[in-house]
Amino acid sequence: MATKRMLQMAEQIREHIALMLVRGEIADPRVRGVTLNSVKMSPDLQVAKVYFSVLGEKSKRQEAEKGLKQAAGFIRRELGKNLLVRYTPAVVFHYDDSIEYSVKMGALISKVSDELREDEKNRDKSPENNQTEDK
Repeated sequence: MATKRMLQMAEQIREHIALMLVRGEIADPRVRGVTLNSVKMSPDLQVAKVYFSVLGEKSKRQEAEKGLKQAAGFIRRELGKNLLVRYTPAVVFHYDDSIEYSVKMGALISKVSDELREDEKNRDKSPENNQTEDK
Protein backbone atom coordinates (compact mmCIF):
# COMPACT_ATOMS: atom_id res chain seq x y z
CA MET A 1 0.00 0.00 0.00
CA ALA A 2 1.46 3.30 -1.07
CA THR A 3 1.35 6.01 1.55
CA LYS A 4 0.61 9.63 0.80
CA ARG A 5 4.27 10.50 1.33
CA MET A 6 5.41 7.81 -1.11
CA LEU A 7 3.01 9.10 -3.77
CA GLN A 8 4.08 12.72 -3.23
CA MET A 9 7.76 11.85 -3.42
CA ALA A 10 7.24 9.74 -6.54
CA GLU A 11 5.42 12.58 -8.29
CA GLN A 12 8.11 15.12 -7.34
CA ILE A 13 10.83 12.83 -8.67
CA ARG A 14 8.94 12.21 -11.91
CA GLU A 15 8.46 15.96 -12.42
CA HIS A 16 12.12 16.79 -11.72
CA ILE A 17 13.49 14.09 -14.03
CA ALA A 18 11.01 15.05 -16.77
CA LEU A 19 12.13 18.68 -16.51
CA MET A 20 15.75 17.61 -16.72
CA LEU A 21 14.98 15.67 -19.91
CA VAL A 22 13.01 18.54 -21.46
CA ARG A 23 15.63 21.16 -20.61
CA GLY A 24 18.40 19.00 -22.00
CA GLU A 25 20.29 18.87 -18.71
CA ILE A 26 21.04 15.23 -19.44
CA ALA A 27 23.35 15.66 -22.41
CA ASP A 28 23.40 12.01 -23.47
CA PRO A 29 21.77 11.77 -26.94
CA ARG A 30 20.58 8.24 -26.15
CA VAL A 31 17.92 9.58 -23.78
CA ARG A 32 16.21 11.80 -26.35
CA GLY A 33 12.61 10.77 -26.90
CA VAL A 34 12.28 9.09 -23.51
CA THR A 35 8.88 9.35 -21.84
CA LEU A 36 8.54 8.87 -18.10
CA ASN A 37 5.46 6.82 -17.33
CA SER A 38 5.56 6.48 -13.56
CA VAL A 39 7.73 6.36 -10.46
CA LYS A 40 7.28 3.88 -7.63
CA MET A 41 8.91 4.48 -4.27
CA SER A 42 10.08 1.84 -1.83
CA PRO A 43 8.34 2.00 1.57
CA ASP A 44 11.48 3.44 3.21
CA LEU A 45 11.78 6.11 0.45
CA GLN A 46 15.34 4.96 -0.32
CA VAL A 47 14.74 3.65 -3.86
CA ALA A 48 12.81 5.25 -6.70
CA LYS A 49 11.92 2.91 -9.58
CA VAL A 50 11.42 5.07 -12.64
CA TYR A 51 9.43 3.45 -15.46
CA PHE A 52 10.03 4.86 -18.94
CA SER A 53 9.12 4.14 -22.54
CA VAL A 54 10.66 4.97 -25.90
CA LEU A 55 9.06 4.92 -29.31
CA GLY A 56 10.98 2.93 -31.85
CA GLU A 57 12.67 -0.40 -32.21
CA LYS A 58 14.20 -2.52 -29.49
CA SER A 59 17.74 -1.25 -30.12
CA LYS A 60 16.64 2.33 -29.38
CA ARG A 61 15.03 1.15 -26.15
CA GLN A 62 18.23 -0.61 -25.08
CA GLU A 63 20.33 2.46 -25.89
CA ALA A 64 17.99 4.70 -23.92
CA GLU A 65 18.12 2.32 -20.98
CA LYS A 66 21.93 2.35 -21.04
CA GLY A 67 21.95 6.15 -21.22
CA LEU A 68 19.55 6.51 -18.30
CA LYS A 69 21.44 4.02 -16.16
CA GLN A 70 24.68 5.86 -16.89
CA ALA A 71 23.08 9.18 -15.94
CA ALA A 72 21.49 7.79 -12.74
CA GLY A 73 24.21 9.24 -10.48
CA PHE A 74 23.90 12.68 -12.02
CA ILE A 75 20.11 12.51 -11.76
CA ARG A 76 20.31 11.49 -8.10
CA ARG A 77 22.66 14.39 -7.34
CA GLU A 78 20.33 16.86 -9.05
CA LEU A 79 17.34 15.43 -7.20
CA GLY A 80 19.24 15.89 -3.94
CA LYS A 81 19.60 19.58 -4.71
CA ASN A 82 15.88 20.01 -5.41
CA LEU A 83 14.11 17.66 -2.98
CA LEU A 84 13.76 18.54 0.67
CA VAL A 85 14.61 15.14 2.11
CA ARG A 86 17.29 13.83 4.40
CA TYR A 87 18.27 10.97 2.08
CA THR A 88 18.07 11.25 -1.67
CA PRO A 89 16.65 8.01 -3.05
CA ALA A 90 18.63 5.84 -5.43
CA VAL A 91 17.17 6.04 -8.93
CA VAL A 92 16.64 2.78 -10.81
CA PHE A 93 15.31 2.82 -14.37
CA HIS A 94 13.03 0.13 -15.79
CA TYR A 95 11.58 -0.09 -19.27
CA ASP A 96 7.76 -0.02 -19.22
CA ASP A 97 6.26 -2.05 -22.02
CA SER A 98 2.66 -1.38 -21.02
CA ILE A 99 2.15 1.08 -23.89
CA GLU A 100 3.38 -1.44 -26.47
CA TYR A 101 1.23 -4.10 -24.85
CA SER A 102 -1.87 -1.90 -24.95
CA VAL A 103 -1.26 -1.08 -28.63
CA LYS A 104 -0.97 -4.81 -29.41
CA MET A 105 -4.13 -5.58 -27.45
CA GLY A 106 -6.00 -2.77 -29.19
CA ALA A 107 -4.94 -4.14 -32.58
CA LEU A 108 -6.10 -7.63 -31.61
CA ILE A 109 -9.45 -6.34 -30.37
CA SER A 110 -9.92 -4.36 -33.60
CA LYS A 111 -9.06 -7.42 -35.66
CA VAL A 112 -11.56 -9.60 -33.78
CA SER A 113 -14.31 -6.98 -33.99
CA ASP A 114 -13.68 -6.60 -37.75
CA GLU A 115 -13.90 -10.36 -38.17
CA LEU A 116 -17.15 -10.45 -36.21
CA ARG A 117 -18.64 -7.69 -38.36
CA GLU A 118 -17.57 -9.56 -41.49
CA ASP A 119 -19.20 -12.75 -40.19
CA GLU A 120 -22.40 -10.83 -39.46
CA LYS A 121 -22.45 -9.41 -42.99
CA ASN A 122 -21.86 -12.85 -44.49
CA ARG A 123 -24.71 -14.34 -42.45
CA ASP A 124 -27.07 -11.57 -43.53
CA LYS A 125 -26.17 -12.07 -47.19
CA SER A 126 -26.47 -15.86 -47.22
CA PRO A 127 -29.49 -17.23 -49.21
CA GLU A 128 -30.74 -19.27 -46.24
CA ASN A 129 -31.52 -16.10 -44.28
CA ASN A 130 -33.22 -14.36 -47.22
CA GLN A 131 -35.97 -16.97 -47.61
CA THR A 132 -39.26 -16.04 -46.03
CA GLU A 133 -41.63 -18.53 -44.56
CA ASP A 134 -45.28 -18.40 -45.55
CA LYS A 135 -47.71 -19.29 -42.81
